[in-house]
Amino acid sequence: MKLNQMEVLSQEEIHLIHEATLEILEQEGVVVLSDFIRNFLAEKGLPVDHNSGVVRIPSSVATACLQQVPSSFALYSVDDQPWKRIGQGDPLFACGHNAVFLLDQQTGNRRDSLVEDVEKFVCIADQLDEIDLIGIPVMPQDTPAESTLLYAVKAALNNSTKPLFYSSESATINQAIIQMAKTINREVSNHPFLISQLSPTSPLFWEKGTIEALYEVCSNGIPLAILPEPIAGASAPYTLAGLLTMHNAECLSGIVFSQLIREKTPVMYASSWTAYDMRSNMAVIGTPETHILRIAGAQMAAFYRIPSHTTAPNSDSHFHDEQNSWERTLSAFVSALAGNHLIVNAGMFATGLTISLEQLILDAEIIGQIKRILRGMEVNREMIFLDEIRRVGQRGNYLTEDSTLTHLRSGQFWKSSVSILDHYQNCLNSGMTDVVLSAHQKIDTYLARISKKSLSQNILHKMDQIINSFEERRDKE
Repeated sequence: MKLNQMEVLSQEEIHLIHEATLEILEQEGVVVLSDFIRNFLAEKGLPVDHNSGVVRIPSSVATACLQQVPSSFALYSVDDQPWKRIGQGDPLFACGHNAVFLLDQQTGNRRDSLVEDVEKFVCIADQLDEIDLIGIPVMPQDTPAESTLLYAVKAALNNSTKPLFYSSESATINQAIIQMAKTINREVSNHPFLISQLSPTSPLFWEKGTIEALYEVCSNGIPLAILPEPIAGASAPYTLAGLLTMHNAECLSGIVFSQLIREKTPVMYASSWTAYDMRSNMAVIGTPETHILRIAGAQMAAFYRIPSHTTAPNSDSHFHDEQNSWERTLSAFVSALAGNHLIVNAGMFATGLTISLEQLILDAEIIGQIKRILRGMEVNREMIFLDEIRRVGQRGNYLTEDSTLTHLRSGQFWKSSVSILDHYQNCLNSGMTDVVLSAHQKIDTYLARISKKSLSQNILHKMDQIINSFEERRDKE
């Protein structure tokens, strides 16, 4: 059998959070900083105060909209092949996105990221079976600042056919990315290979760019992840229950808006749990409390029958060290065992600021182990091999027995990719005394195929035109 899912909330506690959320949305509402969207929501019958910008959401509307959200949705590959379904089955894992720096293992220094880093990172992620979706790993610093995400999206789409997960709080950036996707497949709305993440600002308001981006994404039928980021003690109460309730209210506001814009828009209940460390004046994401909330968030999503997303493997460490290892492993394992459907952040650390190619490979090792644990064990008369045990008897061996020969390569036991599983003296003799070095030595093998691009020159030219058009419009503003 498989492992049971983790839970931290009783059904009574879930209902308490839900009822408090409906009260917040109906009585306090959320601020929407867009005249266009406020007018649209008023036409849909929501109470709108245009002077304050507050939009209130009646409980009846929230309930009706939640019932419209698909419980799962299909993703396609960039080359239009059926990929996987979000909301069903075991969790899927994606790369982290929107970091700024790359930790260079050869120099040991952190540096600004480049478009070339996106190409290399995505090329490796494309070959790792443990990675199911491609996140835009960094915002490259060798491009114009306002269009950096567009250059990264082009690089990602050109180096992998896996579906793409991206995040931008700009309507025009989202519009340009969707246009780029349509140069590959005009039917991207029906065969989506994109997920757009959008985040309200805590506490309880939507910036103009973000809410108009939500309208753009929904109108085009692109799946989206609504990911609030309230920080305990800064933009939400300094209790886990208060933080969860704030998150729930903000998330549900975006889900309601998505269904009013386009009924049955595929949307995810997304989360990136953050606490505030008063000693260091830092937002932190690798603490035990964030792990508890990863479980609670998955339970709330399941209560609403909406696909769930969270962030992991996560770490606040800036280095490839033991803290990085334990925070990443715990966050990823808890996220998976809680039943989150999409888990995003492979290859990224330092509270989301930094990536490294080595970390991506190390995270694949962690994810591979987690996926194996989630499969559990198969127990039946055949798998017990009782007759074989009787025949071999005492003091025999199983090296050439059917159980060994049949199941040696069956996946019964997980196979390591970079873990060091050798004798002490052999490790010293080979110089392989560090698992980060083990990961580093695999990079060149993966990158040997980086020249095998996915897209035609015609498509790449059209993408360049979209980027140039975007930059020209921005220059005129």
